[in-house]
Amino acid sequence: MTRPLSGLFVAALLLMPGCQREVAASAAAATADLRVGTAVAGQYQPEVVLSGSLDPVASVQLGFDVPGRIQELLVARGDTVQRGQVVARLDSRIASAQFSQAEAALAGARAQLSAGERALERLEQVRATGFVSDQQFEEVRAQVEAGRAGVKQAEAATRMARTNVDLHALRSPIAGVVTNGPDGPGVLIGAGMPLFLIEDLGELQLKGSTAETDDWVRPGMKATLQGGQTGEVLRVLPALDPVTRRLPVELRFMPDPSLRAHGYARARIVGEPASCWEVPAGAVVARPDFSVFVRSGAEHRRVTVTVAAEAGTTRCVLGALSAGDEVVIAPPIGFGED
Repeated sequence: MTRPLSGLFVAALLLMPGCQREVAASAAAATADLRVGTAVAGQYQPEVVLSGSLDPVASVQLGFDVPGRIQELLVARGDTVQRGQVVARLDSRIASAQFSQAEAALAGARAQLSAGERALERLEQVRATGFVSDQQFEEVRAQVEAGRAGVKQAEAATRMARTNVDLHALRSPIAGVVTNGPDGPGVLIGAGMPLFLIEDLGELQLKGSTAETDDWVRPGMKATLQGGQTGEVLRVLPALDPVTRRLPVELRFMPDPSLRAHGYARARIVGEPASCWEVPAGAVVARPDFSVFVRSGAEHRRVTVTVAAEAGTTRCVLGALSAGDEVVIAPPIGFGED
């Protein structure tokens, strides 16, 4: 009757010199069956492609700060406006009447103050004769001080009324083109309601993002649209987008008859030639980061790389490689995880 070998006995057999040689030979044979390629020094042309909407650098939505009824529209969609130009007016009859009322109140306050100051001067002249008591003098002086305060209050009310009249005229804060606006007057609107969209079409911008590793992108670099129009990198923000973890980049393009604001565009930025390691495409695996496995005899090591460029069956990578390193092509699943 035969009995199964115990686990300890099997382990002891594996520790015998003959068994060790067989296991090592089996591992060497498995490694020898792997296909390998060689890492060689190369160069690549770094580039990034940004896509997005070509938007005006400056745009503003305009609305009145006070409610009212539109009395007059001075511009239409498609018109060009200058900075500070009035584009619409509200019915300002009530506001103008309030301003006239404030001006009249200011004039009355100033007249009362002037009369009080003259009375105070006369009391000062006769005060030394004793015909005016100190109490009478202080009462008149207090009235004068109150009159001065009343004038200041009336001046503030007049300024407020004047500002209210001015707010019934809507002015453009930028020079540009009216791309949206109401069709006609007579509409009753509320404070802050957007009425006009004015955009400066003199410069267009494209906002996009690129990988964190594309740190070679710098302001002032040339950017080329798919139609051949050229611009430049306006700015590279110093912080990554917290959601996408990508680097925000903004491009600027000068006006061109073939470009339309808010149109979709793709822009290409090309950097200076840089060094890389050329390896077979099959040697680059994502587990989970892009990596290659470098063979040295029966041993191998994993090297994390960044794919800088692709050309047919070759990949140009950045990482801790050396010229002549043997990289494993199409390593099987689980390779290098022991």
